[in-house]
Amino acid sequence: MAIPSYITDHHIHLASRVLSEAGTSCNSTKFFVEHFGRKVAPKKIISLAAFLACGTALPVSRFSGGRPTNNRLRRAGLVVREFEPVQLELDLGSN
Repeated sequence: MAIPSYITDHHIHLASRVLSEAGTSCNSTKFFVEHFGRKVAPKKIISLAAFLACGTALPVSRFSGGRPTNNRLRRAGLVVREFEPVQLELDLGSN
């Protein structure tokens, strides 16, 4: 399912602000929206934006993340970033 066209830039900005100020956890695995120094999950923004637009949240399982979501958020003027890969260092010291 594509992101519904009734979700406007205004809804996206408001959802991003609400989630950022609420301090919701960013459970995204690859991408995040940076909003005033906080990381917000892109799909959560779209889900809440749908609720703000029509009164019903769009379940995150009903639309694609990644490129479609990120492009829509960027068109709205948000900054979408990719998480840096985590590098683990093993301590192989001699004991």
